[in-house]
Amino acid sequence: MITSKQIKTHYELSETEEKTLVGLAPLMDNHKERFAQDFYDYIMSHEEMAVFFEDTEKLDKHKGLIGIWFSSLFKGNYGEAYIRDLHRIGKVHVTIKLDGHFVNSAMTRVRNYATEVIVANLEKEKQEEALLALNKILDINLDVLTSSYRQAELKKYFISQRAESALISFMERFTHGLNLVLALALIVVSLAVVSLFGHDVMKIFNSTRLETSVVAALGSLLIIWMMIELLATEILHLKGRKIPIKVFIGIVLIAFIRKVLIGSLEHGDIMEYGTKILTLFVLAVVYWLIARSDQA
Repeated sequence: MITSKQIKTHYELSETEEKTLVGLAPLMDNHKERFAQDFYDYIMSHEEMAVFFEDTEKLDKHKGLIGIWFSSLFKGNYGEAYIRDLHRIGKVHVTIKLDGHFVNSAMTRVRNYATEVIVANLEKEKQEEALLALNKILDINLDVLTSSYRQAELKKYFISQRAESALISFMERFTHGLNLVLALALIVVSLAVVSLFGHDVMKIFNSTRLETSVVAALGSLLIIWMMIELLATEILHLKGRKIPIKVFIGIVLIAFIRKVLIGSLEHGDIMEYGTKILTLFVLAVVYWLIARSDQA
């Protein structure tokens, strides 16, 4: 947290200006009660701020507090205790969820009121010095009060950012883990398909229906081809490459080719077989269009 010495240095609030503010104290104390009334007339004229003062007791209590704060502007004690009190006030505003916009607008009201008092009561040659000191102490107050809002926003942002980063990191690792599981599953299924192909090949030599066994073996071979495509695609995906959609169309195409081959040996419904042929044709056209689009 910034120190009182640093903030006074940044705003170039000199000891002379601090003495000028102290010199204004008697004048401002005479106008403290009128200031408090003027300030709360302003607050109550805005529904967004008036909602915080629903009963008279709370309003009167806060009038006393704002009067004390107004007087503290001209006490000259702008050390660490003063800055801590301002931070505490700022945190209260954040806690009750008062929009920071109203803190800024209310400070303008304070500035205008104090300026009017100075202009109306001081000699002209002293006004410029007094107004300069007044603006500096009000700017310091506004800076410290609104710093609580900045800290709250930063805290919210950093917590959100850390949570988001942790979630994204977890999702990336989880997704990568699923890809590894998928790759292992494809290997196991591929071994099973190779075993099925070997079984179908053996049936060629032992079956009385040679054409059926050959077609079945050819169908298993197509499945092996399909598994090779899937494995190759998964390898590219694990390396960070995108999966082309034509791979999935190709897999469905291979599956339908196998169905058509097996269906050609069966004496089933001619309409059903014709539907399979038509579907195969449509898939082939879709695959060709996608492949052509990828090359463009």
